[in-house]
Amino acid sequence: MNNMSRGRTILTFIGIILGYFIALLDTTIVNIALPKTAEYFNRDVSDISWIMNGYNIAFAVLMLTASRIADQFGRKKLFLIGLILFTLTSFLCGIASTLDLLIMFRVLQGLSAAIIVPVTIPLAIQLFPKEKHGAVLGIWGAIAGVASASGPALGGILTEYFSWQSVYFVNLPIALVSFVFSYILLTESYDKTASKNMDFAGMLTISAAIFCFTLGLIETSDYGWSSFYVLSLFAGSLLSLTLFIVVERRSKDPMLPLSLMRISTFNASSTALLFTSIGTAAGSFLIAFYLTSLRDMSVLEGGMTIIASSLTATVFSVVSGPMSAKVGGRFLASLGLTLITAAVYLFGSLDADSTRLDALWRLSLLGAGLGISVVPLFGSAVNNIPADKLGIVSGVTNVARTLGMVIGVALLATMLSSNMKNELSTARDKVILTIQASALDASVKDGMIASVQSMDSESLQEGNAQRQMTLEKVMEQVDQRETEALLQAPSEEQETVKAAFDLNREQINQLWPTIHAEIRSYMAKGFSSTFHLVSFLLIPGIIIAYFSDKRRQKVKGETKRTAAISH
Repeated sequence: MNNMSRGRTILTFIGIILGYFIALLDTTIVNIALPKTAEYFNRDVSDISWIMNGYNIAFAVLMLTASRIADQFGRKKLFLIGLILFTLTSFLCGIASTLDLLIMFRVLQGLSAAIIVPVTIPLAIQLFPKEKHGAVLGIWGAIAGVASASGPALGGILTEYFSWQSVYFVNLPIALVSFVFSYILLTESYDKTASKNMDFAGMLTISAAIFCFTLGLIETSDYGWSSFYVLSLFAGSLLSLTLFIVVERRSKDPMLPLSLMRISTFNASSTALLFTSIGTAAGSFLIAFYLTSLRDMSVLEGGMTIIASSLTATVFSVVSGPMSAKVGGRFLASLGLTLITAAVYLFGSLDADSTRLDALWRLSLLGAGLGISVVPLFGSAVNNIPADKLGIVSGVTNVARTLGMVIGVALLATMLSSNMKNELSTARDKVILTIQASALDASVKDGMIASVQSMDSESLQEGNAQRQMTLEKVMEQVDQRETEALLQAPSEEQETVKAAFDLNREQINQLWPTIHAEIRSYMAKGFSSTFHLVSFLLIPGIIIAYFSDKRRQKVKGETKRTAAISH
């Protein structure tokens, strides 16, 4: 390869990577801007959360269909179309005048990202010889880590110093460079075995299955797992998936060749990737909640702390790609998932007084596990299937990762809510006993107990600010009672009344840190039990990952056969 062709290859690869980067960046950069967005539109959290949910649902639903269409009609065409749509929808998100418009544009942006992401692997791999594919996947995994790492930090900086709209406008120059490089330098690629006939029935049924399943998982936080609405969505997903399998078996030109499902390494890789995303959810969603509600960090501080896992994942991704090409992917994949499981379990040992450093090294361990496992798993998926099927396989593996994240968040939210409800109920009882055992006046005790009882689990979890508001409310009640008592007391007794109330204030100020510590202690137990339970759920992923790659065994077998023939 001469210098000119090498330079062209590098610029083409950069064009592909930049498109992949911004599509993944928008899964994290927007989240930190949600509070400012809610304030701007004067809407509550449940409404504003659909800025994130709408993107994720659209992203998951279209990915398989986009992969198949790209295989049939050209991956470069779909990539460029995706970039144009992503640029346009990013601009529209930034100028949206109402929340409803913003959510609609976010859904369209998610659809655009679903077109971009799955074609990046086959487009990138075709640029390099097979012996370089491990390194390419390593860089590809590192870029995913950089996108995740830079999202919270970049989003926080843009929101803090500019506006929430800037988190959308930042996509425009990056998308423009990606489009120019790709349009000029990228060559077209197809699945040469794919028919041009569109499998509309297959596309419709698999999209419906993913839509119902993803929406059902998201809605569990509001409706509960046993609600008729959520169960109906899951039933609709199962029915759609069944219809999809029936349709694909009868179709002459299926969008997803079911023969791929008979490749055990491909099934294991996809399933193991789902488990890695559940672990990622524990290291992003759940640990973020721990840092902001229990450690009282700001959202930006929490985001800057969580970056540790993404940065570590980036470093290990670069190393694990070439290494997996030499030693095989299944050992690294199992090792990585073991580290992820261990990190999640160790999150459970964090308590109310753990330092930032305590969280950082655990997050770094999680990132190492992600970097070691994800790239070999993707490598195993693409190396053990026919080369022409890279596009649809990329779609399946990316859907698995996306669904894993959604499943992880839904499970974690449910388990944390249940654990917190139990622990904070116990904490509330302990706090009431502490107040009753104090030397406060009976009327003040009653007021404090009433204030504590009025705080539900969500209020108690909101951090020190909410509990400080409760203290201020109690003190206001004491001041009000003092004023009333002074007005009713004779002048010669007013000093005594005032001294009694001053004593109550002093005792409340001494008592409140104890109450605060008790609540935080029980909150830590709620987090701990959730982390521990999730870590046990990840154990099957370690075993499954071990079966994700048999390529090394095949290579050894072929070497022996070659040696026998030569002799």
